[in-house]
Amino acid sequence: MQKFAPPSGDLNPNSHTEAEVLAVLRGDFGFRRFGFRYELLTSANVYVMDLDNVTGCTVEMNWLADIKRTARFRLRENGEIDFLSDRIRPFIRTWLPPYGPNDYVEHPQGVFLLASPDRNSDEQNRVTRDVMAYDPLLVLADDKVLTRYTIAAGAKYTDTISTLLGSMPKNVAPSTRTLPAAMEWEPGTSKLKIINELFSAINYEALSFDENGTAIGVAYRSPVTRTEEFTYGAGVAGLVVPNVDQELDLTNIPNAWSLVVSDPDKPALVATYTNSDPASPTSTVRRQRTIVDFRQEEDAADLATLQAKVARLAFEASQVYEALDFTTALMPVHSGNDVYRVVYPSLAVNTKYTEQTWSLELRAGATMKHRARRVVTV
Repeated sequence: MQKFAPPSGDLNPNSHTEAEVLAVLRGDFGFRRFGFRYELLTSANVYVMDLDNVTGCTVEMNWLADIKRTARFRLRENGEIDFLSDRIRPFIRTWLPPYGPNDYVEHPQGVFLLASPDRNSDEQNRVTRDVMAYDPLLVLADDKVLTRYTIAAGAKYTDTISTLLGSMPKNVAPSTRTLPAAMEWEPGTSKLKIINELFSAINYEALSFDENGTAIGVAYRSPVTRTEEFTYGAGVAGLVVPNVDQELDLTNIPNAWSLVVSDPDKPALVATYTNSDPASPTSTVRRQRTIVDFRQEEDAADLATLQAKVARLAFEASQVYEALDFTTALMPVHSGNDVYRVVYPSLAVNTKYTEQTWSLELRAGATMKHRARRVVTV
């Protein structure tokens, strides 16, 4: 339940517990009371002031996208925002019993860089902006190396990534793995691409930024082995009957994989994996033939990492996904790539899912849309 733990300090002035927060969000008291707040930040994420000119906001998370968290703001023009450098951090405030002045928790929904569209004026001469905004991954996608970028053999992967992230707030799980040979990138390569290729070489997740605007780098973990962090069920207020689409096209799914890393300065690394499980409908045993996925990897720290990568590739390629789309009342506790259980007896659903996308509007009475996927092993 780590991702759903309540905030502390000024965001939770009466130190309400996780159980108290979740009880309110589940609708145990029959109603929910939300408030919304927006902070103006500098380009260094330093607080400037609370904004009172935000008239609408929608936040979306897409874990499979390059820029994973986006927002759209509607703002009254007041001249206080520098759209070229300032940032906005929205909060959802959840009020809790006994509903005193400090009985609330506030959940941040991300830190967003702003675009500066044309201004609009209505018949009352009120000037507004509809602003598209992006999480700090945009900074790294836009920042490109101007000369050939080289990392020497022996450098630690995660130390190099931390250097590329510079002064950005970051939480990168350290790894002792070092580059077995020098790596280099052409001029014009984005820092985001370099970072994600370094992460891939040590079998980490792609870089993301959390709801606090912190860069996150963690080792990949299969959804199968992760603990579910929450449960959506018939008792969760606002749950709408989901539409379940299951795709089971098994025609072209491989059952053998080979990854090869070739470098003139060192022996080739070769890792293979074969699905020979008689219980699997796509295995070499059941199909009585082999469908090979052969890839040449640009880099891997060592043979153990390459073997872990080929096992991950086999796991991911040997899956089909059952997609689950459903709607809840506002649930401000979500981050990215969350794992939760959905229980819905009328559809015989009682399974662990990984959230792919979510979208919420910061408005009283609004709903939250979710799209989750369940791995079906074949």
